[in-house]
Amino acid sequence: MTGVFINLVFLNQNFLVQKEVISSLRRVPGLCVIVLDITPAPAQEQAAYATKIFKEHSCSILFTINEWGLDCDGLIADFLGREKILHINWCVDDPFFEEIIHTRKFRKSDFRVDFVSDRDYLEKMKMRGYNAHYLPLGTDPSIFYPVQTSLSIDSSFVGSSYLAQVDEFASMAESFLAEMVPFLATLLSEYRQNNDIDIDKMLTEKISEMHLPDGLHPDKAVFISKHLAGYLYRKETVSSLVSQFPGFRIYGDNGWLREVPPERLGKVVYGDGLREIYNSTKVNIDINRVVIRNGFTQRVFDALACGAFLITSAKPVVADHFETDGSQREIVTFKNADELADLVRYYLTHENERMEIARRGYRKVLTLHTYDHRIAEIFDTLTALC
Repeated sequence: MTGVFINLVFLNQNFLVQKEVISSLRRVPGLCVIVLDITPAPAQEQAAYATKIFKEHSCSILFTINEWGLDCDGLIADFLGREKILHINWCVDDPFFEEIIHTRKFRKSDFRVDFVSDRDYLEKMKMRGYNAHYLPLGTDPSIFYPVQTSLSIDSSFVGSSYLAQVDEFASMAESFLAEMVPFLATLLSEYRQNNDIDIDKMLTEKISEMHLPDGLHPDKAVFISKHLAGYLYRKETVSSLVSQFPGFRIYGDNGWLREVPPERLGKVVYGDGLREIYNSTKVNIDINRVVIRNGFTQRVFDALACGAFLITSAKPVVADHFETDGSQREIVTFKNADELADLVRYYLTHENERMEIARRGYRKVLTLHTYDHRIAEIFDTLTALC
């Protein structure tokens, strides 16, 4: 983009990866980034003010994460269409969450390009008429990098218990979920043995055969069931690691106290504190929620950027981006709970092998998987579309 001067407005809520994306956008030559702080679903007055900012700054590109900052009435979307402003939207969560749970339907447009961080959503997006492309998460090496620490942790998992979110979803369909419990138990039993099974497909088939309560759409029933299954799987996996490994620690919210003793739970904030945890842990463990079927969590890239060793769920997308087998392995994967425990035991006692894998993973992430790489991929895609 050298020699080109383009004004880009970024709708910001200081959520998830927005800080990192803004930093990378500001390093693009010829791109002037205007950050507009706005609520995720602005009222009409806020939306009108946003369009005023777009016009004042001669905005050529609007950038959103998860469609946050777009109003439900379509005022901003209509303005973008009239002014022929390119809208880049990067879905780093379920792209259908707002539509399923809050019935907020945003508008497709010839001037809109979507990116999804989970490859399994790509076909669904395209079937609904979106110009969608796969783009995994990344890392910011100015935040996550190798450091010497005074801590020494055998193994750890960093992540939310997801209790509050699941309680909210469960309150929407209590009677339905009570009926689903036996099926979910069977489903999770299979998933514990092989995390490659398609839970989404199995839930969809099961729910299509059920008589649902009035007002509960099948898509919403699948969504809620899937998130409950993810919560239960993560809870069971963490509880199992706590019982098997005295040196295993969890870093997350107080929801974990339902499952683990307080001395096993630590608090950490994103950035410096998290960097220290990754660097201090011999075996970092990435326990995916089942809703992330073929995408990465942020933990994968951030931990590897610290030069840390990581075990994550086996998924096709992981093998596509990293060496997962053989002498050049960059990351270690597991397919079931027993295999995870065996791998933790093995790598706690094989330090040299563990450190070599971590070094290779670190080199791969810095070479291909920073947010600077992701922003470059976005603009390469846009160039190819023109």
